Amino acid sequence: MPATILFAEDDELVRAIATEALRGAGYKVKVVTDGREALVALQTTRPDLILTDVRMPNCTGFELLQHVRKMPEFNLTPVIIMSARTESADQRMGMSLGADDYVTKPFDPTDLLKTIEIRLSRASVMSGIIGQQQRVLTRVLPHELRAPLTEVMGCAEMLLQVGKTGEVPGVTELVEHGRSLRRSAQRLARLVEDLTLWADLESGRVTVQSGRATPARPTIYRDAEIEEVLRRCAADLGRESDLRMSVDVRMMEVGSAGLLQVLAHVVENGFKYSLPGTPVVVAINALFTHYRVVVVDHGRGMTDEEIGQAGWVRQFRREEFAQQGLGIGLALTHTFAGLVGGEFTLVRNPDGVGLSARLMVPRVTVCAESGDSA
Repeated sequence: MPATILFAEDDELVRAIATEALRGAGYKVKVVTDGREALVALQTTRPDLILTDVRMPNCTGFELLQHVRKMPEFNLTPVIIMSARTESADQRMGMSLGADDYVTKPFDPTDLLKTIEIRLSRASVMSGIIGQQQRVLTRVLPHELRAPLTEVMGCAEMLLQVGKTGEVPGVTELVEHGRSLRRSAQRLARLVEDLTLWADLESGRVTVQSGRATPARPTIYRDAEIEEVLRRCAADLGRESDLRMSVDVRMMEVGSAGLLQVLAHVVENGFKYSLPGTPVVVAINALFTHYRVVVVDHGRGMTDEEIGQAGWVRQFRREEFAQQGLGIGLALTHTFAGLVGGEFTLVRNPDGVGLSARLMVPRVTVCAESGDSA
């Protein structure tokens, strides 16, 4: 479905040239001659993008922009302002009021279309992120909170009964209640950590895409702590003997925090979706410009459709396999890889059994005072 653009411009010639270019590119265009008409049009039209001149009668582009940014339903709608090449102050004012981009007049129609394409693409990414967040908050998160909280409340009721009756359960029962509490607390803590990392990574990704990112100090991960994470993943699932690991780096210098969390998710998936007694192979080594992490399991694998959707927060075939968790691991890994300029790919193994996950992370030079190298 073609995107709809609301175009406000009082100059007849500019309006004709831009409208022809926009419609020629396949966009639906609602054309108005000033900001007041644009505000009236917004009562019945939900544009995907607003393109507005700055200097117009009745209601200027700046005034239109201020009105739009006060309307919750248009908070995420990209707004591009148009101003004369010599009026740099207009551009600065527009950006300070919440414009997403600007085009100088006279303009090249090709440049105008490219700017619109970029802004619509970024708006689509933001819409997808918000859609994921809404689904997690309204559908998945309540379920994930309910199970551990039910266990916690059960243990609390037991303690209350002990206090009321004075009848203390046996040692075996107390140990089991203690394990239940610890298991529930660990699950809740992991949930909080994952959601916090997800929010941080998504915030970082939006910042990078908007061009406002600043170079980050590298985060350093030592081989010992990487190996400890791998062993803990295997131990938590009772699969210590199935782990095959080769960590051929002294340390990893990466441009973002969160590597150990995403690594744990990828490795845990290898164990969760394969049978005990089958190996999960983890190989980490340093290339010239990147670190390469490869995790190979021999489990149920994924379909092409599932692999294509692995960047979204969801669990595949949850009902069929009665899985726990948010299904956030692959989404975290995709977002992390994109944020640091790396790549995350999933492919079925050549024999058709299981899956190979590959994470490529750019090497970041650590500050000179550390004196370390990978």
